[in-house]
Formats: sequence, C-alpha cells, structure tokens
Amino acid sequence: MSENWIDTSWRDVLTENADDAILFFKPDIAADRDYSKKLLLIPTKFPAIGSNSNKGMRDSDASLSVPLKTGLAHILAFHIEQQHWPFKDFGLRMFQSYYRLTDQFGVLVTSLAIFTGKFNPAGVYSTECYGTELNFKYNAYHVLNADVKELERDERIFALVVLAGRRMLDADGDPKKRGNYSLELLRMVRERGYDVKRTRSLLKFVHRIFRIRDQEIDSKVREEWRMQLIPIDEAVREIHIRDAREEGREEVVRNLIANGFSPDAVAKGAGVSLERIQEWMS
Repeated sequence: MSENWIDTSWRDVLTENADDAILFFKPDIAADRDYSKKLLLIPTKFPAIGSNSNKGMRDSDASLSVPLKTGLAHILAFHIEQQHWPFKDFGLRMFQSYYRLTDQFGVLVTSLAIFTGKFNPAGVYSTECYGTELNFKYNAYHVLNADVKELERDERIFALVVLAGRRMLDADGDPKKRGNYSLELLRMVRERGYDVKRTRSLLKFVHRIFRIRDQEIDSKVREEWRMQLIPIDEAVREIHIRDAREEGREEVVRNLIANGFSPDAVAKGAGVSLERIQEWMS
C-alpha cells in the first residue's frame, strides 16, 4: 500500500501550523522572524534533474517564505521522508531541491528533512569527481530518535505532532497499540486547550496517521473519537473551505515582494510577466 498519505498528513499539519512548526524544528529562525509580516507558502513542483520518475516531481513538501528582521528574503523548505530503508539518492534530491530554490528565487534557503520512518541518514551529501567536490549539509530531524518523555513535557504544539509520529512507529502496525496511543494523544490535545483551529488540525493529523476509521481499530476507540471530540469530518470540511479561500495571485506577488523578493525572481517563480507585476505594484 502506498504511504503517500503519511506525507500528505505531515504536509497539511505543517502548512496549517507553519509558525508552530518553525518554533519547534528551527527555533533560531523563529527568533529572527519578523512577525509583523505574513508567512507565505510558495508552490514549487519541478521534474527531478536527470530523471523522468514520478518520485522526482516533488521539489519539497512545503516551502515557506519566512520574513526576517534583517529584511532579507528567506525560504524554509520542509521535506518529509517516511522511508524505512536507506536509498542512495536522498541526499542528492535534497541538494537538487536546494539548488532549484536558490536558482529560481535568488534568496537565502534553509533545507530541513523530517524523517518519519526508520531511515536514519546523516544529513549530508558529498560527492567528488577528479578534484571537483561538493559537500552539502542540510538540517535533519529524526522522529524515531525523539525522546517520548521530553515530547510529553514540551508545551510547544508541534511536540504533539512529533509524538504522534513517534507513537505510530512504536505501534508498528498493531491496531490495539494504534488505538491506545491515539486516545492518549486525543486526551493530551484536549487537556492543553489549544484554540479551535489548532485543535482541529492536530486531531485530523492524529486521526489520519493512526487510521482510526479502519475496522481493525477497536470499535470503542472509534466511538470515543466520534462522541467526545469535534467530529473529524467536520474539521476536514472546514479546513477545505478555508483552503478554498486562498489569496489570489496578485496578493501573493505583493506579499512576496514585501517580504524582500526581487520582482525578477517573483516573475520567474510565479509565472507572471514582469510588466504585469509592475502594473500590480504601481
């Protein structure tokens, strides 16, 4: 069975709670963030260099324009990887994604890989050919290595997201463990009293990755989810409605330029003529 649903679940919870994700995974960037300006999700999807495979079509799972106090334009690119076994081209793919973003937008780029499976690479890519060398280091977070007790004590919202990912690995497919872990997380979310938007997002994430609707999950667990919480179906519908109200292209262009991107880079990345951008900004 395809595991793309794991990538999708992580991507959704990241984009729905972007500032919370930055605070957890990159607190140094959070400290330098200009909170008077919006975070912007940058759509990026290109064929892999030298590859015709569908796998290569994903440039990054979520690329965010993060306005900094320095005024410099900056992109934080999240990559979600759920593999449970090593494969040799992941570091190369990380470098290719980094290169595409820097080439396309001409700004500072931070790359972060979140490993949600058992694959545990070092976070570096190196190659050498007759005196030509490349050494690329990227940020890497391994869910499997996260300390459960520390996550349970951590008040940051994304600690619960990572805890859910870790517990999914601990369950190792066992439906009874999946059900029990899901109830633990459900209660933690309720006890912390997050706002409705965050609560719905977190619950949708837990519900999806533990596959609570599966018939193999105990019926009492499914009933507790249905009766005691905001219905997950309703949460998903409301998120879809919100997503359907995304800003138009003109607003995105204006915000990118306000965040420090050059008109030339925005025109290239957004597929809009420089003349049209000049009209919008006049």
